Amino acid sequence: MELTFIDELLAEAEVAEAERKIELDKLRADQLLQTIGVIENKMEEVNHLATEEIKIIEFFRASELGKLERQRSWLAWNLEQYIRSTNEKTIRLPHGAIKVRQAREKTVVSNMENFLLVAGKNGLLRHIPESYEPDLQAIQQHIKRTGNIPLGVSVITGESKFSYDVMKGGETIGNGEN
Repeated sequence: MELTFIDELLAEAEVAEAERKIELDKLRADQLLQTIGVIENKMEEVNHLATEEIKIIEFFRASELGKLERQRSWLAWNLEQYIRSTNEKTIRLPHGAIKVRQAREKTVVSNMENFLLVAGKNGLLRHIPESYEPDLQAIQQHIKRTGNIPLGVSVITGESKFSYDVMKGGETIGNGEN
């Protein structure tokens, strides 16, 4: 039987594979296990070193970001002081805009017992099966309509909020609020 070219290649590959195998006996097997242990120890050292480096980098990152945040916050505070001194609501600038917006008033039932004395006859309660609770929208409408604040209700004036937009590459990016 004549060997084909493919058969010769397969035979050569088997011989090469056999030559690559390590001749094992108990002594050689033990040496291989020892070598594996040394490699695993080196792997643990690399992981430990990487973990320590990551901690150092994270500390550096937090420190630098803290410094930058304090600088940003100080600059934003100065912008807020400036716009409040001008009594303008919005100032558009080449690198962005600064704004002051008035928040809505907030209506809060501060004393439920006093409120319930007047709420029923003024239609300020919302009926939910098994209970009644203040209808804050109806209360706000009542205050706007009559100018009277019902007993047990407090109105908290909305605070003005400062914000800014920064222009980057011709587009408004993000919204900073303090």
